[in-house]
Amino acid sequence: MAEPEPGWEFATAPPRSAPGVSAMVGYRALGLPAPLHRGLPSSRLTFIVTLDEGVEAAPTEPGLADVRPVPVILGGLHTTASYVRQRPGQAGVQLALHPLAARAVLGAPAAELSVTDFDGTSFLGAWATRLHQRLTETTGWPQAFRLVAEELLARSALDRTRLRPELVHAWHLLERSGGRMPVEMVAREVQLSARHLGTLFRRELGRSPKAVAGLMRFEHASSAIAERIRRTGRTELARVAAETGYADQAHLSREFNRYTGTSPRGWIAEEFRNIQDGGHGRAATWTHD
Repeated sequence: MAEPEPGWEFATAPPRSAPGVSAMVGYRALGLPAPLHRGLPSSRLTFIVTLDEGVEAAPTEPGLADVRPVPVILGGLHTTASYVRQRPGQAGVQLALHPLAARAVLGAPAAELSVTDFDGTSFLGAWATRLHQRLTETTGWPQAFRLVAEELLARSALDRTRLRPELVHAWHLLERSGGRMPVEMVAREVQLSARHLGTLFRRELGRSPKAVAGLMRFEHASSAIAERIRRTGRTELARVAAETGYADQAHLSREFNRYTGTSPRGWIAEEFRNIQDGGHGRAATWTHD
């Protein structure tokens, strides 16, 4: 029997499968087109529960030399790329978690999550270890998705924290604009000073409103590039730049390099097969109640 062509298997859970989850994706390596994966920054928290011994991830490529596999990956709002060493047969469930849901689901604000140490078991303790063990015993993606959703629902049901409505409203204004609404305008809309709004963002999210807006705009651009490649096979970088609020293609390229350490075309070359297989998609919008 012929060996499967190198690539990825992806399965997507139904929308709104669990509290605070913008997207839940099951992944399995069918082969490895490249040994290194560059994880892009986004406006969502990264939460991965593996189906094997774990993921090796680091904030820098040289840092991979010193990391060990961890069964649960958890990362805050990082503004530069992270790096993952890919291994044959690796599999797991990856969630894009809304940062305003961090208190309810993770028991702490997103501001307390590390952007350099991705070991979720050390942060979440015995619950994460138990979740990983139970996930390895599931058979099939639907059962895996149900288990993760049930666990998150049980945790969030214990939370009684109410976020400041000004913070929630400000996030939604930025998100609806794709990160393009000026922070001063957002502050006026929520009836706070820009300074006070910045304090709320940094206290809850660990980032300023301007930094969050930049992540949102970059996320829209990278998702739009991936979608165009899947749909048409073309990059259309100038059009993406115009549609996502960058001055021109050169501006998009500079910002892309700032966030990822490579150009849009360099990223496309690295991730082309992953993009074609559906590994890069925009998370569905989730609204915090």
